[in-house]
Amino acid sequence: MINKIVKYGIVGIGGMGSNHAKTILSNTVTNASLEGVCDLNMKYKENFPQVLFYNNIHEFFNNKNIEAVIIATPHDSHVPLAIQSLKNGKHTIVEKPLAVTANNCKKLIEVANNCNASFGVMLNQRTIPIYKKLKKIIDDNQLGKIHRIHWTITDWLRTNYYYKISDWRAKWSGEGGGVLINQSIHQLDLWQWLFGLPESVYTRLKLGRFHEIEVEDDVTSFLKYKNGAHGIFVTTTGESPGINRLEIAGENGLIVVENNKIIFNINETPSSDYIKNSKTLFEFPANSVEKYEYVDEILGGHENIIQNFTNHILGKEKLFVDGREGIHSVELINAMIYSGLNNVEVELPINGKKYENKINEMISNSL
Repeated sequence: MINKIVKYGIVGIGGMGSNHAKTILSNTVTNASLEGVCDLNMKYKENFPQVLFYNNIHEFFNNKNIEAVIIATPHDSHVPLAIQSLKNGKHTIVEKPLAVTANNCKKLIEVANNCNASFGVMLNQRTIPIYKKLKKIIDDNQLGKIHRIHWTITDWLRTNYYYKISDWRAKWSGEGGGVLINQSIHQLDLWQWLFGLPESVYTRLKLGRFHEIEVEDDVTSFLKYKNGAHGIFVTTTGESPGINRLEIAGENGLIVVENNKIIFNINETPSSDYIKNSKTLFEFPANSVEKYEYVDEILGGHENIIQNFTNHILGKEKLFVDGREGIHSVELINAMIYSGLNNVEVELPINGKKYENKINEMISNSL
């Protein structure tokens, strides 16, 4: 198995699928080759003349040489295509989001559980070194009990032109949402990976505040945890220059993640002990600072997911992001959107039927 080449096929090459195809063709991923691509739009055929091109999905899946498939189509098609792929015995990676709704994620996961094929999801930012280091700090309890999380991720500036180049973008019927499910799903996946899912969320969102679109492009959400911790998540595609800053306050100090750096201000005495026992009026506990910088880290990380998936198929590695984990960020997004559309606090897990009814209502009014 060591020298075996995993032969990939890609469904949807008009966007991210094209990038994945170029990654495999450039030999960036070892032990992987591109056997075929499939898209309904025939014009993309000329972009990859050296690869078999299909515009019929059944013929694509009938190619026995294709062992692994990457689904990179519009959001609402992820589940039916991934189900078809898995049932055809193909190892399958689904681009984010796994599905538009948590209920549909469950349907896909049920199929995956009954198929003898590897199942992954393109939540690539977990592979970035700075977040892997942050995960270790938290899992090792170096920060102690977490009190507050604040993530501002507003460097997603998009133009009206961006939304108009694809007829499925920025529509309830196409994407199932806006900045949350398209851009900030990466940070929300990292959020639940690092801190777990909250007990409830309360969200204020604006539909088309900055753009000529029907979905949300401006979001502020408050997240509550059973242990008393709380978080604030802020995101938009309408701000320039924008910022990507994560603050995590715990009893052992404060972590700030920004510009590929982790700055960890470590209390010599946990804040809870200091508050109880200190005889001072205004002083803080003595502290030290540790810094971790990742100047050369790969910002995208998509190739890391494909490499790990390839290695997993070859029996070399465990799957770093199992497809079944894709439901968590979708469930968090569903709760935020439902909260924002109805101006209510939403407990997790969200009632999947209520959410689907709400999305269907929004789709019925979609342009």
